[in-house]
Amino acid sequence: MTSTNQAAPTAHVMTANDIQKQKKDIRHLAVQKRLEAKKLETDDLKLKLLDVFRGFISKTLPVGPKSERRQFVGSAYMADASEIDPLPILTHLNNEGWQTALPRIEKDVSLSFRVWQPGDILMTGKFEMQEPGPDSLAVFPDLVITPLLAFDKYGNRLGRGGGYYDRALKTLRAQGEVLIVGIAFDSQLFDIVPHEKHDEKLDFVLTPSGVHHFEAV
Repeated sequence: MTSTNQAAPTAHVMTANDIQKQKKDIRHLAVQKRLEAKKLETDDLKLKLLDVFRGFISKTLPVGPKSERRQFVGSAYMADASEIDPLPILTHLNNEGWQTALPRIEKDVSLSFRVWQPGDILMTGKFEMQEPGPDSLAVFPDLVITPLLAFDKYGNRLGRGGGYYDRALKTLRAQGEVLIVGIAFDSQLFDIVPHEKHDEKLDFVLTPSGVHHFEAV
């Protein structure tokens, strides 16, 4: 899959300030692209993404009959006004017997994952994010579906810049096996997303047109 979002090559060694400036510039462009794509998010497009996910998860994390397996935990998020909507995926997982969860920003600014299923009441948290309440059960996900502003063919992810997901994903990976999957509109693919040591890479990205596998650097 080819990106139409071109990034100018650099001829010098990148400093931290250079990377931050590039991130800021790409965020500005990516926000506009995501807003434009959101306007075209039809039920048909949501079904295409769900079909991609169903094919992907059956091959990547195959499971046996419900009576013979432990309950897997899958976390996604509640989409804001411009993010691609993962609710059909969460509903599918819940129907398949998964325990579903959503992220919650805690008082210590860490990101936890709390049990949630379709129909449960949510509260408004930081950044107007819809999230489970503080009394909901914290869980360790087998699958984390992340929002993003931009991604590239190497698995680099650009978010809002708060570092919540990067810190949480680093902790999850240190504690055990977890599959990190971004979902996005196709227009969110960029040639290069600048990254730093603390930025956590994605394992895969799913878009309505298919699964993005990443190249080794």
